[in-house]
Amino acid sequence: MERLVLDAGGKWRDVAKRAASVLRAGGVALLPAEGVYGLHACAEDPVAVERLLRLKPREEKKGFIGLIAEPRELERWTEPNPRAEVLVRKHWPGALTLVLPASASVPEAMRNPDGTVALRCPGSPFLCATVAGAGGIVLSTSANRPGEPAMITPEGFLEEYADLVVDGGTLSGMPSTVVSIVADRVLVLRQGSVLLGIS
Repeated sequence: MERLVLDAGGKWRDVAKRAASVLRAGGVALLPAEGVYGLHACAEDPVAVERLLRLKPREEKKGFIGLIAEPRELERWTEPNPRAEVLVRKHWPGALTLVLPASASVPEAMRNPDGTVALRCPGSPFLCATVAGAGGIVLSTSANRPGEPAMITPEGFLEEYADLVVDGGTLSGMPSTVVSIVADRVLVLRQGSVLLGIS
């Protein structure tokens, strides 16, 4: 297992390049995400997805979050939705996860049983650069055991099983806000660091 420290200087770009390289090679990486640490793997690599599933099985009726590098990539993975477009313009890149009807191009590992997909363009420049360097959509899931508090430091559960651990220090513990959008209906599934005024 390789371990790198994410500093506040320009070297974070080198760490992002290394993280992307590990993901492209089919690895699983423990990375600082939106307020908590998460496990990450390339969505279109079946071997990497299988490894991720063994480490953190999906909960019933719930898939992984897919991370994309640019807000404009949303149109590739979902059906057009005006309400989603408004939220994207206001909050992406950022700690807002959108759950929308999935397009036909969405990898099976990302697809929820109800035909939706959860997507986020990360607010962290490091994580955004990592996703861009990975060259495709990246699966993300919290690294804690079900029912236990989210990991705010890179020590503990699953760390020893990752190919790469990036230490970003102690995080806030506040995850992304998760919003479901179907037609014109917007529902907050999890309140996180992004506060929405939804009408």
